[in-house]
Amino acid sequence: MSWRRRTRAITLAVAMSPKSTAAAKNKKAPTPRSALKAERMRAAILAAAEEQFARRGYAATRLDDVAEAMGMTGAAIFYYFRDKGALYDAMMAKAFGTLATRLGEVLSAKTSIAERIERAVEVWVETIVARPALAQLMLRHITDSEQHPNQRVYPASDAFLRMAFALFEQGTQTGELKPIHDHPYHAASAIIGSTIFYTSALAPLVPAGDFDPLAPEQVAAHKRDAVKIARWYLGIGKKPRARANKPAR
Repeated sequence: MSWRRRTRAITLAVAMSPKSTAAAKNKKAPTPRSALKAERMRAAILAAAEEQFARRGYAATRLDDVAEAMGMTGAAIFYYFRDKGALYDAMMAKAFGTLATRLGEVLSAKTSIAERIERAVEVWVETIVARPALAQLMLRHITDSEQHPNQRVYPASDAFLRMAFALFEQGTQTGELKPIHDHPYHAASAIIGSTIFYTSALAPLVPAGDFDPLAPEQVAAHKRDAVKIARWYLGIGKKPRARANKPAR
């Protein structure tokens, strides 16, 4: 008998032994309590990762930084996430998942295209202002893009973008939208960029105490401005020019 066959026979014999069979039967499945505990730990890791990645960026953040913020060892992180890339993707999915869900619900509502777009802009501003770490994460993601060229801001963002672009095309074809550019990225960059800058970068540039971007009245003003930007770029509410009546002969 070759050594391969002998090895297989020994392995099979051990696996079928009464002791091994009993151990397999006695192995307990995870209890609801242990599963809940694991889920809570995973959520805590993601929350700590969000803070670290927002503060340091992808390149500078180590798994040990996340672990130290939680008072645990770096090896414990690997029980839940196989590497830094997996942790980053899971963190971004959780961080932006609620926003994407809300925007998807608004854009698929049974209202006019213009109303859906305007409400989506409001939801965008409300969410980013309520959770400034999202703006910081996006800025860090852009800055560190060379370190993770294949990672998206939100792993499932393609479906959301297809929905938004389809709405743009539909509105353009029906005449409800009269965009000044033939691609929605122009409007998206103006709206997204202005809110990210307003939320995360404006305060450090103005004298302390002179202006609070996150004050309710200032947020309301920025939200109105963002909607106006969307209307201007997408031609919402534009009326065709009336033809001048020719004088009667």
